[in-house]
Amino acid sequence: MIGLNRLGNAALIAVTLAGGAPAPTTLILWPGYTIELPANHCVSLSRGPDFDTLSFRDRSAPKAPPLAGLYAGHNPEELECAEPTSREWDANGLHFKSVRGSDGCAEFQIEDSKQPERGFLHVWFGPGAKDHPQLAEGLVASVKPAKLPVYRSDDLPFCK
Repeated sequence: MIGLNRLGNAALIAVTLAGGAPAPTTLILWPGYTIELPANHCVSLSRGPDFDTLSFRDRSAPKAPPLAGLYAGHNPEELECAEPTSREWDANGLHFKSVRGSDGCAEFQIEDSKQPERGFLHVWFGPGAKDHPQLAEGLVASVKPAKLPVYRSDDLPFCK
C-alpha cells in the first residue's frame, strides 16, 4: 500500500511493506534535498535566520538519544572528529565528504557542486547511531537532490 500526503511544500511519502513493517518517509528539506526518515522516527526542528537544524529520534522512545542531527543551510561548519579518517565520493548526483573518528564520531557534508543554491547538509551521528548503525548509515545514503525551489516547511513529522 502506498500513501502520498502533500502538505504545503513538504512531501511526505509513506509506504507499508508486504510484511506490514512501515518503510521510511521521504522528507523534502530546505534548501534543496530529500532524505529518508527511518520508519517510526520523528524530527525535532530548530530554525536559525538562514539555516535549519534537525534531529532524528525514535518516536516510540522519546527519551532515547537522537539517531542523527542535520544542519541545512549555506555556511556549514568544518567536519570534526578525533583522529579522523576522511573520505569523499559522489552519489545520487551529489558530492559527499565524511570524517570518522576512532571514538565512533561520524560527520558528513553533502553538496551539489553544480547547483550551489542548494546549500549544504551537514549530518552527524548522534548517540542513538551506536545502537542502530544501519539506520544512521541509511539516513546519509538516502540523501538526494530535490526539485528546486524548496521552501522552508513547517509540516515535518515532528516529535511530540
